[in-house]
Amino acid sequence: MISNIKLVLVISFIFIMSGCATFSSLKFWGDEEEAEVPSILNDFNQVLSIDNLWNSKLGKSKILGRIIPSFSSDKLFCINSEGTVFAFDTATGGQLWSRDTGDVVSAGIESKFKTLIYGTLDGEVVVLDQEKASEIWRAQISSEILSPVTTDGNIVVAQGLDGSVTGLDLKTGEMKWIHQTSVPSLSLRGTSVPIIEQGFIFAGFANGSVAMIYPDSGAIRLEIPVTINEGSSELERIVDIEGKSVVTNNVLVSASYQGNITAIDLQQGRPLWQEKISTTKDLIETRSRIIAVDDKDVVVGFGLNSGVILWQQNGLRLRNLTSPAKVKGNIALGDFEGFLHILDGSDGEFLARKKISKNPILEIVAEGNKLAILDDSGRLFFLSIE
Repeated sequence: MISNIKLVLVISFIFIMSGCATFSSLKFWGDEEEAEVPSILNDFNQVLSIDNLWNSKLGKSKILGRIIPSFSSDKLFCINSEGTVFAFDTATGGQLWSRDTGDVVSAGIESKFKTLIYGTLDGEVVVLDQEKASEIWRAQISSEILSPVTTDGNIVVAQGLDGSVTGLDLKTGEMKWIHQTSVPSLSLRGTSVPIIEQGFIFAGFANGSVAMIYPDSGAIRLEIPVTINEGSSELERIVDIEGKSVVTNNVLVSASYQGNITAIDLQQGRPLWQEKISTTKDLIETRSRIIAVDDKDVVVGFGLNSGVILWQQNGLRLRNLTSPAKVKGNIALGDFEGFLHILDGSDGEFLARKKISKNPILEIVAEGNKLAILDDSGRLFFLSIE
């Protein structure tokens, strides 16, 4: 009986040993194809402080599109996807007023020229009076709006999911012009954030190109590809520009998903430099660096004039970062665990960190040393960086 047991154990041992190669093929650990995990946050010497000044709950529904708070003088304006608009006193956090519009809001809010402007999932642009919260006008464009609407005081610019950019009269809502681009058969669900700089509108599209548009007529001055669609499959050919571009010193810098970051000389209409990157986040410029967050959440600082990578911060990899925001020359980023990170704009080193929410952070906007932050539960945080 004992001999039989020993025989079974020996045979089992031989089987296990001979099966090691089979078990190793399961790749439980130590394999280069192992699923990547978010970076663990390491300690560092904090040289700046992050102070929570106040916070407020804005709504209960899931946020649609890009909802971004907006500063205007000593006020902060916000909107939720349920259509409620809020005005706060930035000094005290006191709510000045709120108004239920009844809209399903997917883009906003812009506060300029004594107006508040937002876009809806039904493709409407709505303009309110900043003081009374009364509606001035609303206008229908050709498609749903998923990125903030902007204005130069004369024209309201809205970008639609169908590849359109529409110019509306700020006073009346009358449609002045529409610029239409073709949308690839497969693209990301989102659009770039149009900006108005140096007297022109700049907008990026799902085909990987960026356009420079005259606000009064909608005529195109330049339309340049940031990325050429060269993939072998439809998935590889997705090259949407979804984030906000940067315009500074007569240079336009734009970046796409699965493509490039490209700097364009606006006077000569030609590329200055180009580097590979994949991003759907906004770009910012600080301290003569262009800051980008790639699709692995690596934060990269490119030289504005050269395109050379001056620094790269890997400490926030795969932490589902927000778009970067510029705060006093440095960089603010939020992550999926509710942490706020402040990086040095010169070299990408950590300056400060604080957990401000139990939920993922979605958007950050800065004014001076103040930050307005929105998390995915619809809570607004107001902080100062010292």
